[in-house]
Parts: sequence; structure tokens; C-alpha cells
Amino acid sequence: MKILFTLKAFFVVSIWQFVLSPPSYSQLTYQLKARITGLTSSTVVIRYVWQGIFTYDTIGVKQSQFTHSLPMTDGAIATLILSPSTEFPFWLESPNISITGTMGAVPNIKCTGTPENDWLELYRKTIERPYTLKKLGKSSTEADPIVLQEYRETRQFISQHPATLTAAYLLYWQAVYDTTIFDQLEQLLARLSPSAKASYWAQKTVTRIANVRNRPRIGKTLPAFHLLDATGKTISLASFTGKYVLLDFWGTWCVPCIQGIPELKAIHTKYGSRLAIVGIAFERPTDRAKWLKTITKYGMNWTQAAEFTSDKEGLNELYNIREYPTFLLANPKGILVAKLKYGQVESQLDQLLTK
Repeated sequence: MKILFTLKAFFVVSIWQFVLSPPSYSQLTYQLKARITGLTSSTVVIRYVWQGIFTYDTIGVKQSQFTHSLPMTDGAIATLILSPSTEFPFWLESPNISITGTMGAVPNIKCTGTPENDWLELYRKTIERPYTLKKLGKSSTEADPIVLQEYRETRQFISQHPATLTAAYLLYWQAVYDTTIFDQLEQLLARLSPSAKASYWAQKTVTRIANVRNRPRIGKTLPAFHLLDATGKTISLASFTGKYVLLDFWGTWCVPCIQGIPELKAIHTKYGSRLAIVGIAFERPTDRAKWLKTITKYGMNWTQAAEFTSDKEGLNELYNIREYPTFLLANPKGILVAKLKYGQVESQLDQLLTK
């Protein structure tokens, strides 16, 4: 039973292999200062959403200490990634943010002194850290029932603290982790206070639930869309009626996406007019020129479109795209035939299109 989905699996490769450049913003709002005993890494990563885009900044560490400046992020939260297995979210509630603690088998890291950070610390103290300890040394099979119990206690925590933004934040991640309990999640959503229900994280929960319930499924017609391609022409699935369509969800910032271009070029040459390849890039609102330059640089002479919107809006959200690249194959009637694996697209297409 695979239930341990986290943002560490958001991309096909680890963020330790590639990191997005920080955005350009005119005013830095928050100053972070951290001292974490036992932190041996020379760098850490901080993840946040800025103008809808998942952004990763690399921060230098000296003698277990580091400082960093942050903008007001979407959802007023950021996450320190201290190692491949240690993430630490914190709320941006004060201009000066202090994080302290120690690394170890079960890291004990704190950011307190503001209301929501105090609630998040209470959650860590009563649920997250105890369950992390219970899971130590366990196999995936042994850990699964422990994780399920942790989720149940998390939902109880949400129910007990419905007026907090932390409850809305935890509720969203419950909707990410488990797609089988949406009735329970909707009941918890309904119990949130008006201010929590109107929050960024509660609204993302609403969207997440709706889109997963209606996500593309094998054998079902793909949801309709309309996008502008690189020439300014409006395209849709209907534009390719009568052909197989390979939808390639990618980004100029995504290393495996760029590495996969030669395979797509070979596929484009092999199948010609029988198969339409439609690249759908997920880019920052300011990166249109970069996107067009990448298309030209790599000779991506098949249909190219892009969304210059916020994360989890538009087609990327409608199609529930959780990793990049993602390849979806539709038949000539617009029905989803397969989700193809990165690195095996050509071989899988050969099996599907030569039947």
C-alpha cells in the first residue's frame, strides 16, 4: 500500500539534483535567522510558493547557522528542507523569524512566538514527532498502519482547532496524502471557522478535492481545454481530432524535461502526422521569453503551449499534474489511453500504437 506521498516526490528527480532560481521581487519582507545544532550540510533548501510557482532557494550554512530573506509567500508559509528526509514548514507571521533546534534521528526544531507557529509546534509535539519516532527502522509495510493512525490523529487535531490557519494547512495536505477519504475531508472543511475557511489553504483544499474527483482516468474522455500556442493560435484537444495526442507537461526549469527532449524529437520523426505531440509548459508569469527561447534552442518543432499562471490553476490543476514531466496519451476520440513513464515514452508508444 503506497500512502507515503509527499512533496519530495513532486518531481521525477530529487530537488537536490536541481534547484529553481529564486524569483526577482522588489521588496524583501521577512528575515529568517536559524541555528540548528548538528546540521552538517553546507547548504539547505527553502521551498515556498511565490506568485503561484513552487520556488526553491539554496542557502549557505556556516557553523550550523544561516540567514535568508523571503517575500510574502502564497499562503504565508515556507518550508525548510534540511535533508532529503527532514522538512520544516513555518508561518510567516513576523518580520523577523527565528528557527532553532537540533538534528538527529527525530529532529527537534522549533519556530515559536507567533500564534500559528505555536499551533504548528503543538502539532509537531503531539503528533508529528511521536509518530516519526514510531516509524524509525520500520519497513514500508510495517510503517503503513502507523502512517494511517497518524493521519487519523491529524484529522482529529484539525477538528479540535477549526479556527486556526494551521488546521486549514494540515487539511490541504491530508487531501494530498489520501485521495480515498474526501467525505471526511469535506466534513472537516465545513467545520472550519469562516476566516480559516476563506484562507488560501482551505481554498486549495476545495480545489484539490474537486480536481482529484474529476481527474483524468484511463478509458475516460480527457477534460476539454483551450490554450494559446507559441504562435498565438488557440489550440484544444479538438484541434487534433483523428490523431493520437501525446500531452507533455513540462517546464523550462525541469532538468529531466529538458533531458527528455531528444526522445520526443525521435518520436515526432517516427510517427509524423499520426501522432500529435502537444507540449504544455508550466512557467512563471515572467518567463514567456525564456520558454520561447528554449523551444527554439532545442528545436521543439511540435505544438507548444504554456500556462503562465499560478501553481495548481488552469490545466495543470484540472489534469491533477503532480510531477514533471508527465506524459498522457489520448486516442483519436480524446479518450485517455495511458500515462507514460518518463524515460520509457518511445518504447511504450511503440507497444500502444503498433497494436
